[in-house]
Amino acid sequence: MDKFSAATLLESFRRLVGQSPPPVQLRTDHSTQVMEPLPNHTLNTYITLAKLLQALKKLQRNKGAGLDGMKAKFILDARELLDMPPLTMFNCFLAKGFIEALSTRVVHALFKTGDASKFDNYKGIMVGPILTKLFAMIIDKRLNEWVKQHGLRAKGQVGFCKDYQTTDQLFIL
Repeated sequence: MDKFSAATLLESFRRLVGQSPPPVQLRTDHSTQVMEPLPNHTLNTYITLAKLLQALKKLQRNKGAGLDGMKAKFILDARELLDMPPLTMFNCFLAKGFIEALSTRVVHALFKTGDASKFDNYKGIMVGPILTKLFAMIIDKRLNEWVKQHGLRAKGQVGFCKDYQTTDQLFIL
């Protein structure tokens, strides 16, 4: 599996923020960098440290590495040292756009059961950088809360919704 080169990530970061990444500095105050306000809408607010920490709690420690070679275990074990760089990066994504290098995915065929020579006995899984997964978890939670708050989800539309199962929809059939 190919990993992103340091040059690719550096160039993507330069395009995102318009400069080279700053030298790593450990921060203990957990204050956020002052950034320009986003357009006035609930979905356009910056990500808070509290929301990042909520998403980190949902990361599964035992999963394999993403395309970047980083495992969730690394982020979870180094959380106190690493929470501010992802928070700043995620808020830059919201303000300036997502970096192309982090949007790359690879589809792997994962064998389920049955005859291994039949294509239907495999499921596809997408593998990408772990930081992208973390960002997606935060945005997914934000969107789901907003849709629920505004009553925009149909009662029968519960696919992939928390606290629902496939069997909850059997009565429709």
